[in-house]
Amino acid sequence: MPRSLPATPLDEAFLDLRAVSVLSVHLELRVTGRVDTQRLATALATAADHHRMARARPAPGPPWALRAHWVLDAPLAVEVTDDVAVAREHLQSHLPDDRAVAVVVARDPDGDVLAFRFHHAAIDGRGALRFAASVVDAYAGRTLPDDHLERARDLRRLAGARSLSDVAARAGKIASDVLGRAGLTRIAGDGGEDGPHHAFTTRRLEPDVVAALRDGRPEGATLNDVLLAAHLRTVVAWNARRGARVGRSVSVMMPVDLRDGDDAGDGDGVVVANLASYVAVVVPVRDLADAPAAIAAVSAQTRAVKQDGTAGWIVDVLTPLLVPRGLKQVAPRLLPLVEGRFVESTILSNLGPARFGELGDAGPVREVSFSPPNLSPRMAVTLGVAGHDDGLTLTWRSLRRQVSEAGLAEFAETLLRCLDEARG
Repeated sequence: MPRSLPATPLDEAFLDLRAVSVLSVHLELRVTGRVDTQRLATALATAADHHRMARARPAPGPPWALRAHWVLDAPLAVEVTDDVAVAREHLQSHLPDDRAVAVVVARDPDGDVLAFRFHHAAIDGRGALRFAASVVDAYAGRTLPDDHLERARDLRRLAGARSLSDVAARAGKIASDVLGRAGLTRIAGDGGEDGPHHAFTTRRLEPDVVAALRDGRPEGATLNDVLLAAHLRTVVAWNARRGARVGRSVSVMMPVDLRDGDDAGDGDGVVVANLASYVAVVVPVRDLADAPAAIAAVSAQTRAVKQDGTAGWIVDVLTPLLVPRGLKQVAPRLLPLVEGRFVESTILSNLGPARFGELGDAGPVREVSFSPPNLSPRMAVTLGVAGHDDGLTLTWRSLRRQVSEAGLAEFAETLLRCLDEARG
């Protein structure tokens, strides 16, 4: 079995963003009982044998090399703490040695928490969810799927342009987004606070609330459209409440999974890797005055992305770039020169429904929470969504020195009020 692997152009982009951001994917599972850490360590190793990117670490290479490589030999270990909040904040706030995966068990009277930190250059949100599910299955003695890693990392096969019309649609989307970002609104800080790099806050939408949001959405809109619209409206309300600048538009980066299969083991759905593209949803502030208008504006854009296949733009842009690694590594430091037109206001990443079996004698998984990283210092707040037991868990993450933990809680409450308006 190969012990090294070339990085994809998408991997490289995230490796190079280390210069400006802590690229941790945050995922937590709370169970009903107590986790046996030795048994968990064995399950972690078993899952890594099936999903080799879990052992990935960047290989050193000369600045003139045209491609980065992964070495698939990083050790995996389980740490234990008694404080869930401290585990979360410190685990996600640094990448100690660029290992793809780190795991902490937080002991808690309400049920232990398995806190995972994934390096986004190696594993994206959907990959994180799949790996965690394999750890749970291995702990309980269930069979794990193989993930056909090499096949799935062929980005051109997954999402490359197939025709001139594809190229035209993708180029048009990029140009439209650049124009739409003129006068972009940035999330205002509240003065921030000292402490770990990131602050977190989580809210649960119970099944009856989720059902009401689904029932109340306009025809043609998805539940994700409703969440995106509320998130954009929250940015405007947050800034307006502080007397901060509200520009002509607000934008949200929306990850799109490039995997073409499901979780049955016969496609790419079980692959643990970095296979997320991104599309921008850029909405004029005038279209965010009320919930119906905002949802309609968002839905029009997300439908066009699905119909035109424009999420593959990142493959077309990154794969032809045969540039020495040294130059690519410098590029993120130049981001402040262009981020006004190329970096969104915020991120909303929705993993969809998370399904887990029981964690053996530790009982069933009863809570799942997730958040994406702040990809740029200009993205003060991000939002992650995970579905479980017919409800949704929303987790906000902020750059603590820009938006404090108390401010982030206020931001969350503002979004919940925007969702109440969407319910009618």
